[in-house]
Amino acid sequence: MSERLAELRVSARGWHSVQLAVIGFIGLCGVLQGGRPDNPMWLQVWAGVLALVALAIACLATFVVALVAWPLYGGRQPAGDEAAQLERDGRRLKQGLFLTFLALAILALATASGWWPQEGGGEQVSVQASDGQGWCGTLTQGEAGSLSVSVDGSPVVVALQDVAAIRPVASRARTFIGG
Repeated sequence: MSERLAELRVSARGWHSVQLAVIGFIGLCGVLQGGRPDNPMWLQVWAGVLALVALAIACLATFVVALVAWPLYGGRQPAGDEAAQLERDGRRLKQGLFLTFLALAILALATASGWWPQEGGGEQVSVQASDGQGWCGTLTQGEAGSLSVSVDGSPVVVALQDVAAIRPVASRARTFIGG
């Protein structure tokens, strides 16, 4: 085996390690992604399909590079001289690297679904008035000197001087608090 072919195999073994890390990264992204249930179902399905496609392409790329790094000598030997083998293996290595970067690009596209705009306005807040009344909803545009909260689509306007507390809430458990 020539020195150039040996160098190509060493390079392929190094890239093979990188590809295994890419497969691990794709798997880790799939495990850690909590999903956004507010996203449309079609978008969630597409993100899942793209992640699986990225994993399949990364596995194929790893196999192609592994054929260069650790050639299989037990089967039929390819015809051609060492120069042709060097050219073929160099082409395989390039194809494997292209597929690896393609898998990463598809994974990036799949995870971009996390930035899908959400419907329904802003964050939920709990507003407590000084007389004990309270409301949960989203803040909306109000007049000067007042606070407007949208509760189930209906605006509730409270004068700022009557507001005792405003707190963010995780979800709107109750739309009316107090008496």
